[in-house]
Amino acid sequence: MNGLAARFDTLSDWLSPILVKEVRQMVRGRDFNYTFGLSLLVGLLIAFFGGANALSDEHVSGVSIFASLIGCLCLIGLIVVPLGTFNALRQEWAERTLDLVTITNLSPRRIVIGKLLSQSIKLVTLWATLSPFIATSFLLGGIDFLTIVISLSILFMAALWFCAACIFLSSLSKSRVMSGFIFVMIGVVFLITMSFGRAGYYMMMYGSGYFGTVTFGPSATGSKLWLQIAGTLTVFVVTTTNLVLLAENRLSLPTENRTTALRLGFFVQFFLILGWQTLPTSPSPVAASPTSVDFMTTLGVLAGIHLAIVSLFTVTEDLAISRRALIQTKASRLWLLRPGGGRGAAYVLLQMAMLLLVAWFLAPSTADFRWVLAICSYICFFTGVPAYVGRRFAPARMTTAHLRALTFLFFPFVMLISEFSFYFFDWSSGGDFSVYHIVNPLRALSNWSIVEQHHWYSFAFALGVAGVIAYLMLIRRGERAAGMVDHVATSD
Repeated sequence: MNGLAARFDTLSDWLSPILVKEVRQMVRGRDFNYTFGLSLLVGLLIAFFGGANALSDEHVSGVSIFASLIGCLCLIGLIVVPLGTFNALRQEWAERTLDLVTITNLSPRRIVIGKLLSQSIKLVTLWATLSPFIATSFLLGGIDFLTIVISLSILFMAALWFCAACIFLSSLSKSRVMSGFIFVMIGVVFLITMSFGRAGYYMMMYGSGYFGTVTFGPSATGSKLWLQIAGTLTVFVVTTTNLVLLAENRLSLPTENRTTALRLGFFVQFFLILGWQTLPTSPSPVAASPTSVDFMTTLGVLAGIHLAIVSLFTVTEDLAISRRALIQTKASRLWLLRPGGGRGAAYVLLQMAMLLLVAWFLAPSTADFRWVLAICSYICFFTGVPAYVGRRFAPARMTTAHLRALTFLFFPFVMLISEFSFYFFDWSSGGDFSVYHIVNPLRALSNWSIVEQHHWYSFAFALGVAGVIAYLMLIRRGERAAGMVDHVATSD
């Protein structure tokens, strides 16, 4: 037995010493014990009242018990545990204990994964507390076993995703004031999210497992059900992995290669958006007909949001990288995934080319393809132009943070110019949309039929050409900077 225990200790240390440390602190902490005891008490009360309803010849009392237990699990998994996850890393920032961990042989990725695994163990323990009462709801009738299993699995994945998001948000700033502000904002978002819990409760009561646009249970059978599960699982795995990589990026040193894994993860996420939306048997309700306008709208919005966020942080990276990061990535053949804002611009352009290729083959009309092309044009213009201007005219003073702030403020500045131009020069046209709104992507894309009617799309494409030129200039400047660093590293 002693040898077996020693093997388990070695296995736990190999898995993650952070996991062992966090679990030990968890079982000794008051928060976990209070949550465990309250969960057990609430489960007993729900089971008692549910059994009383069953005695009154209510054959579907299991539905109410299951819905109440799911509500408790939502409260625990979507609010209590994620907020505790954020607060744990926040305390380590405040007590400066995380700096002692980062100087060990543990990589930032292992630290983040260890913290996330410890939260998964906490969730499993609390899930196990209420599992006997969930089994009681099945025995009382009104709820099928498949709905129970799938609902619990999706809720567990959602809770783990929220924990990963809180780990990332807690890694954004070491400042106590900024960390406290983020903590308050997370609490507000969670309260707003849980305000929809009443609607979810009634859907569980009367819809028998209906979540949004995806129906589990008897109404979704065969390949459709398993395709829905596969789609949910892939979205969870990819987005959770990217949240872990983002947290790793924030905890890593600036001299390390913090970009390659992150770019690969978001490229897989973009490929997932294109894949699930273009499959004829996709779980998305609008993707069932790949030639519909709703399909193009969903594809353009999802891919556009993804590309806008990725390009904002990728194109504004430093053009020159450290020699240590250069040595780490020199042997890699994946040129687009290497650090540097120039390669980041090429990385974004490749994804845009993939989106336009899919839109070219699947768009129901030329106008829909031009709408997707306009999305890419606006992204290139609003991210490429300010990034190139900053790098071109203030290369020494323009840091990455300053460049991202400039790029972020460039968008509302251009929007205000378009609105002022409309009111000063075209307010008497009798409409609320004019050619001056072409530089406002939100107004132009939402009124694309008017743009097509007046053939104003050429102005949007002109902005896109300016953005692509800025991207190409960033690629050129990035390669020059990388060549200089490579030359210095070789000479040394």
